[in-house]
Amino acid sequence: MRDALAERLLATVMGWAADDVALERPDLQAMAMYKYDEYQQFSPGMRFVESLALWLSQFKTIQERQIAYRFVKRRLLFCSVAEINHLVSIAYPDYIRPHLLRSVAAEESLNPFHVGKVAASRSFRVRQRQCLFLGLSDGARMDVFRRSNSSDVSHEQILQTYEISAGRVNNLLGELRKDLKTILGADPEADDQKFRTIVLLDDLSASGTSYLTKDDSGNLHGKIGTFYQSITNPTDASAKLADLQKTEILLVLYVATEKAVAHLKTLFEEIWNSVGARCRIVVVHTLSDAICIADSGNDEMEPLLQTYYDATIEDEHTRKGGKDVKHGFAGCGLPLVLSHNTPNNSVYLLWAESQRLRALFPRVSRHRRDS
Repeated sequence: MRDALAERLLATVMGWAADDVALERPDLQAMAMYKYDEYQQFSPGMRFVESLALWLSQFKTIQERQIAYRFVKRRLLFCSVAEINHLVSIAYPDYIRPHLLRSVAAEESLNPFHVGKVAASRSFRVRQRQCLFLGLSDGARMDVFRRSNSSDVSHEQILQTYEISAGRVNNLLGELRKDLKTILGADPEADDQKFRTIVLLDDLSASGTSYLTKDDSGNLHGKIGTFYQSITNPTDASAKLADLQKTEILLVLYVATEKAVAHLKTLFEEIWNSVGARCRIVVVHTLSDAICIADSGNDEMEPLLQTYYDATIEDEHTRKGGKDVKHGFAGCGLPLVLSHNTPNNSVYLLWAESQRLRALFPRVSRHRRDS
């Protein structure tokens, strides 16, 4: 009954006749059942079709509503729990492990195409154990990562956070030393009792600015900046984890835009190369710039973004993007929704709420706004 009422409301808002409803119903039901009803920030009792009808009703004309509806139907990207978990589960076997195999093959002068031989070697087992996996946020889903790779990676190699206490550092190194002794059959050399590969994992980077930026004074900011400052500080316990001149830093992003990778690449390489560490950015699924709504005036969504914008949705955090958020934070222009939340890098009509605006997929901000 509730679904039927929501469907009738949507038909009224869109001015659909019975034939239109019959034509659109299968698509709407498929979108709702397959993905959109699982959005975790809907209010209790709210579902996609009802939210869509109420969202469309805020646009003043049928023509505007038709443009907004086409946008949802044809261009919206919704990344479900199952899809994100799939990206998490393949990050190690399909991206990180092959990289380790190639590295060991090169170091040991083994044929990289003899994968089984390289994987069975003691050198590879040592190198695999000398990996440390750190989550950059809750989105890294380190619990899923751990369960997906339990046969290859030890529990003591995986941490939820990149901010590591002194006690935890000592535990990590102690467990590493113990496992290496088992693999080698003897006490490892002092130089081997550190991590050779540190992997930083997260779910999404749209602009790259929350991970790494440098201000006019040369100070680093962002999650990677914080980690860099701790591991390169001799007085910080994290510095004991690795000899950076023998270490590789991997940034593994399950989803990232081309814009984010372009922003991160130069500075990421600059900071790690400056301390002798090798580094690499790995993206499991890349979002092309072609999906974005550019601030060019040629997109049919542009008039709606301009007409309905409410500057009260801006705050000190959104202004760090260098512009308003008509096209999302830092002007990314994404049509993206994640099952657990909508990134503020997406166009504001998807997530922003105010006295004048209703969101299709309401967003929970990690920054509390003062009232």
